[in-house]
Amino acid sequence: MKDIATRYKAIGISCLPCKLDKSPDVTDTWNRPFKLTEFENAKAIGLMCGKISGGLECIDIDNHQKTAKENLKLLIDEIKPLYDKYKFPIEQTQGGGYHLIYKCDYIEGNQKLASVPIMGKNKKWIGDAIFETRGEGGYFVAYPSPGYIVIKNDIFTIPTITKDERNEIISVCKSYNTFITVVNSEFEQKDKPGDLYNNTSESISDMRSILASHGWKEIEKNRWTRPNKSKGISATLGSAAPNIFYVFSANAYPFEPNKGYTPFQVMGLLEYNGDFKECAKRLSEKLGLNKSKEYKKSESIEKTQDEKKILLQKSLIDLDIPIEKPPVILYISDFSGTSTVHKRVLTLGNFSAITGKAKSRKTYLLTMLSGALIKNGNLYNKFYATLPENKRQVLYFDTEQGLYDSANTIKRIERLASVKADYFGAFNIREYSPLERCELIEYALSICKNVGFIAIDGVADLAKAINDEEEATRVTGLFLKWTKVYDCHVCTIIHQNKNDNFATGHLGSSIIKKAEIVISVSKEKGSLSHSNVSCDYSRGIDFDDFGFYINDNGLPELSEKVFHNTPDRYID
Repeated sequence: MKDIATRYKAIGISCLPCKLDKSPDVTDTWNRPFKLTEFENAKAIGLMCGKISGGLECIDIDNHQKTAKENLKLLIDEIKPLYDKYKFPIEQTQGGGYHLIYKCDYIEGNQKLASVPIMGKNKKWIGDAIFETRGEGGYFVAYPSPGYIVIKNDIFTIPTITKDERNEIISVCKSYNTFITVVNSEFEQKDKPGDLYNNTSESISDMRSILASHGWKEIEKNRWTRPNKSKGISATLGSAAPNIFYVFSANAYPFEPNKGYTPFQVMGLLEYNGDFKECAKRLSEKLGLNKSKEYKKSESIEKTQDEKKILLQKSLIDLDIPIEKPPVILYISDFSGTSTVHKRVLTLGNFSAITGKAKSRKTYLLTMLSGALIKNGNLYNKFYATLPENKRQVLYFDTEQGLYDSANTIKRIERLASVKADYFGAFNIREYSPLERCELIEYALSICKNVGFIAIDGVADLAKAINDEEEATRVTGLFLKWTKVYDCHVCTIIHQNKNDNFATGHLGSSIIKKAEIVISVSKEKGSLSHSNVSCDYSRGIDFDDFGFYINDNGLPELSEKVFHNTPDRYID
């Protein structure tokens, strides 16, 4: 240890005699220069960080979660130009972790750079550090202490890097943080405007747009650089926590470093100069929270007694007149023991809903349903469409995507159907107001006399506010009207809240209650391309869960092949 301490001293590093448990082996203060004679009986050796050692600092990659090797590789890949330039010495620790070592004229104290959530002894989530620094006022045990092995480069040739280069390394480490505690404002308590807004599907896209308009740049997926900075990572979006903007730059005013922000907080700080009260007020208007709960008088109230009598007689259910069972237009195939069963999914005269979190691939499921119905036959031996000949028209309305993405969706449907059908019409109505969108859909129904199926992606854009009870009743009422008057089926998409599996707002609740069937789509945990499909509610028979993935051609494909064609029985 004395000989090694001599070599460290020769390159300007102050050493600390240590015990096997890594604690200082001294009787007085350890934060001082040591004589070489004090290392004669040392069992381990520590390297003192900061000015005392010429600006020595260490990135400590902990192995508590058995991920140190993976994290080291990620770090080196991210800073490869710097690594290739400086050849940082790297040693493996006795616990399986790693030290990446350098010097810099600008050194701070010990810092936790990135943590992951683990369950603590009190059954509460706590953060366990995966990247830390040992800096000014700190030390770390090093080679040749027992269990410490230099695995890369020369530990006696420690490079000196610039402040900007150090900041780049620190920022990369911080970008791997996945544990933060977000403090909600008073306007984000349950059912307050901020809380309701944070749970809407558009809050994330709004946050991205607001950040971009204020000079922030997304340089890689979910990694952002602050305004007036050409390179480097200043924040992450959705990495530390779902839908949270996590800022770790100290120069990102009005954001504070090492803090997470909700979509509402980002909007309030950047768009309203920190006036969260005004931000909440504007959102209340947007979400329809300030409207009176008293409904306006409907036109039916103004009708005469004779007109009401006629309407009531028209609505009478006369059991003496045979009522035909609504035709099933789509079945899903399942196994029942050794038998194959086709189960009712969609019928004429009803509407259905596909729900799921943002980006769970709900639209991909809708394209499979639409493709089967345009084909009016078998798709993947899973979907069986049986539209009557006088109801073959399929209409698709996109209210969300830009024209380019809409066109790709429609091309995908036609590829699934394997036909370019004259009776398939697709429309992008994103640019219009909610009322105009509804009017255009109804007009299309009135002039297309043989419509059997309408796909609407998504229903939230037909309402002026998803939490307005009057708007929810109006839109749901239109679905009930369209499906009966035009004898068709309407299938729509509605988002789920980010914190639970409920459809968003009063609109979502109303749609779910009245739908014939509600189908949910969720991402498969740990997969970038697979999703799972479940039958949440059905007036028929629930179908079994199944999965699909996006293949190399950009088409949805079932996770497991289904080899049967002819069903043993149908369940309507």
